[in-house]
Amino acid sequence: MKKHLIAAAVAGALAVPAMAQVTVYGIMEAGIGSTSTSGSASTTGVVDSTVNTSRLGFKGSEDLGGGMSAIFGLEARLDPQTGNVDQASKNSFFERGAYVGLSGGFGTVKIGKLDHQGGENNDATVFGNVGLISGNVEIGSDRNNTIDYTTPAMGGFTLNIGHSLKDNGNSDADNTHDGITTYQVSGSVSGITLKVGGGTEKEVDGTKTKVMGVSAGTSIAGAKVGVSYQTAEVATVDCKHTLVNAAVPLGGALTAYAVYGKFDVDGSTNNDYSRVAVGVGYSLSKRTTVYGLHRNTDKGTGGADTKETNLLVSHSF
Repeated sequence: MKKHLIAAAVAGALAVPAMAQVTVYGIMEAGIGSTSTSGSASTTGVVDSTVNTSRLGFKGSEDLGGGMSAIFGLEARLDPQTGNVDQASKNSFFERGAYVGLSGGFGTVKIGKLDHQGGENNDATVFGNVGLISGNVEIGSDRNNTIDYTTPAMGGFTLNIGHSLKDNGNSDADNTHDGITTYQVSGSVSGITLKVGGGTEKEVDGTKTKVMGVSAGTSIAGAKVGVSYQTAEVATVDCKHTLVNAAVPLGGALTAYAVYGKFDVDGSTNNDYSRVAVGVGYSLSKRTTVYGLHRNTDKGTGGADTKETNLLVSHSF
């Protein structure tokens, strides 16, 4: 009798479907910063999300069998200064992303609010958010109504294709468009990480924006180095963004960082700028780092130059 009961219990356990695996994750970063802008008085106060954007996310997968999985993701931007969800000018709670999809031998398909890899993430960054350090060329940040497909790895490289459907003017200002299509090829060869991507966005007024980017990153004697070059054509105006950044271990828990970025707009000096950022990070643990950061932004003719110095604590969970 006991053998029959044990057998029945084992059979029942095996018949239970695999449970979905859900991960809660995030980053909280805040500190004290001093900002000096030419022509204005210096200010000192609490700052956040300078190196890493504070966020709260949920992601998970369920094994469907046959090598296929269901996947999902939700991510909100947090404001450590107030404890609020930082929605900026957008209307969504999970403004950094919300998707559901399938993954298997065919690759990965996601549908929802997503980044366009080929329109935004062509940088080779080794120091936090390049967008916060230096960056202005993108069309694909957190776009609504997006379909995203990534192929399986082929020879160490994958192809990502993203398309955002026409919004018909029903979304916020950052998402109103008549369609966005992007692509990106990424992978590594001989220790060098490569990305090549681009895309096109058509605004509701008929204006077209085209972006193209290429980057390479590698390690040299223990130091990480990344170089990126991106272009954007907005209507008839051309923009160029060059980025060089490095992370150099200093021994123990210390790492030094350096970033140089230059943004050029053809036919205009008011919007041009160059930016230099240097910093050190001291790892208190695998999840907690203290950063000291200084950056100078030199604007073009008629622009206001800015100097910033921040001391930050960044914790991931």
